[in-house]
Amino acid sequence: MSDVAVMSPEWAQAYRHLWNGSAEIRQGAKDLTMLIEWRVQDADDQVAQLEIADGEAIYGGSQIEGRKPDFVLTATSNVWHRVAEGEIGVASAIATRKIKFVGPIKVAMANMAVLSAGLRLVGQVDGLVWGD
Repeated sequence: MSDVAVMSPEWAQAYRHLWNGSAEIRQGAKDLTMLIEWRVQDADDQVAQLEIADGEAIYGGSQIEGRKPDFVLTATSNVWHRVAEGEIGVASAIATRKIKFVGPIKVAMANMAVLSAGLRLVGQVDGLVWGD
């Protein structure tokens, strides 16, 4: 497997398969339809989107032209790495702005369990290079 930069379009394609392979995440997100944008702070080439429809990840890749994401999550690669390892909790990372979060916070808080489970998958992509 070749190197895959975290939050790159290639990462998003692989992450989509991990998302769909998790019964816990798909069940927890079954009522959610949204477009999520993931960013590595200060790395313009590390931006990816994941589209969820009724809990299923139907798209993972580069930014979709003309579509505004429902949620944007931005952090340094080091913070993404620490969140994926469980060293930093998702709610804490958002509350302390280690993860800069743009979107309806009430929706995120109401779905914190699935958001946390999804963020733990971030580091499970084969060939992942953190860059931190």
